[in-house]
Amino acid sequence: MLDNDAVHEIQSLKGKIRKLEAELEQMTSALSHAWDQLVLFMQAAPPQVKSTQDIIPVLESILAAVDSEFGAIYLAPYDGRPVEWFTIPSQVIELAAVQKHFGKLSRHEPLTLKGVTAWNGDPTEWLFMPMIVSDQIVGVIGVGVFEGQRVFNASDSRVLMRITERAAGQIVATSLAESKVRELQIARELQIAGTIQRSIQPATTPLAPGLQISAHWQPAYNVGGDAWGWVLQPSGRLACFLLDVAGKGLPAALGAVALHTAFKMALDLDLSPVEAIHIVNHEFYEAYTNAGILATATVMTIDLKTCMVEQANAGHPATLFTQAGHGWQDWPAHTPPLGVFPDISPTLQCAQLSPGDMAICYSDGLSEIDTPNGLWGSQGLLKAIPAQILSAEQVAHAILVSAKEMRQGQPAHDDETLLVIRFEI
Repeated sequence: MLDNDAVHEIQSLKGKIRKLEAELEQMTSALSHAWDQLVLFMQAAPPQVKSTQDIIPVLESILAAVDSEFGAIYLAPYDGRPVEWFTIPSQVIELAAVQKHFGKLSRHEPLTLKGVTAWNGDPTEWLFMPMIVSDQIVGVIGVGVFEGQRVFNASDSRVLMRITERAAGQIVATSLAESKVRELQIARELQIAGTIQRSIQPATTPLAPGLQISAHWQPAYNVGGDAWGWVLQPSGRLACFLLDVAGKGLPAALGAVALHTAFKMALDLDLSPVEAIHIVNHEFYEAYTNAGILATATVMTIDLKTCMVEQANAGHPATLFTQAGHGWQDWPAHTPPLGVFPDISPTLQCAQLSPGDMAICYSDGLSEIDTPNGLWGSQGLLKAIPAQILSAEQVAHAILVSAKEMRQGQPAHDDETLLVIRFEI
């Protein structure tokens, strides 16, 4: 016959068994409910997921399974995908408040965090479980409640672990699919921007009596910050300009298109090089300052009747100019780039043209080519010019061929623009 201690021990053991059975039944029911919703989500997910908002039903299912107020999914950088952060409700907690703790996560154990401040200032408690794909932690799923509302137990941890195991692959696939959609959209936008930018570049060089003109424009990527153009002014002067917006990609291209249009309009009004740079800087200064953008520009006019050439330069590489019997000289910038000061008045540089005189304008994509001896520079351009100069086209060709040799088979690191003008009469 069992004594009282034995009976008491048996009753205690039976109580623990009943508690475990109840807990197991509760967990099984919750897991079944959550999994039913997850299966529906995965079956309904299209082969090409369009939005990471499709992850939200997964999060809602997890909240229902673990009986939580809040949910969160963190996706770490993976295969080129940026960090992503989803919460229910939106922005219930800041990523920075919990991300610093994710390094403590074990592959098979949850992480409990207390005292995480919610959007309303109240403390919350969270249970986080790592998402593992191909034996790599790629993100975290979390559930949360207001502190004091309830305490997460072992059953909650097991439910969250099982759901995380099942849902991790689908969540990551969804995010990667959207990243691909974003990449395609960006590529399409860059293609359109490139088409627009190419359309504003002159299709031909101007046909002006007594002048040979050769031009080259090549962005380093689909789009770039360089642009050039020309205008035959009402006074009969030929105006040419070359500009370079700092930076690369879409922002630089948008800036270049806007500046190109502005300079064409200013020169169509018969403004001088100094006046054109002054008014364009005045119009763009505030926008460029707010956006942190700088741009260089050089503007040149040639009076076809008097053979007088005038130039103004705002921060652009020096124009190379040669006059018969005087060799090559620099016409450097004496004014900072556009967007530095609200009011600028460039120095006017001028000369009387004679037969054989030549001007070379270029962007820093040519002068700043890296060579074993440092940057190629303006002297590199001059050394590339053949001793016997026959035409503007030959000079431009010689410079571009030499620049390609200097790069030693490497692609251009920056946009390249070149304008060569030779006076014949």
